[in-house]
Amino acid sequence: MKKIKVFPAPHVELRVYVSDEMVKDYRECRALLRIGDCRKSCPDCSWFEVDFGDVALCTLRKMEQLLEES
Repeated sequence: MKKIKVFPAPHVELRVYVSDEMVKDYRECRALLRIGDCRKSCPDCSWFEVDFGDVALCTLRKMEQLLEES
């Protein structure tokens, strides 16, 4: 498990604890999207309903950078 910090606004820090399964699901989804395949079902994903307000955290551009660093 790793901790990722996201700063969505000034003076706001959001900590996300990401499991190995979440990293695997994220990378699998991104790989499918890069080739234009949308077969991954969100309800079956470990990121399902991991959101801040109405924004799914897996869609944040910064999240991709932070997860690819590991």
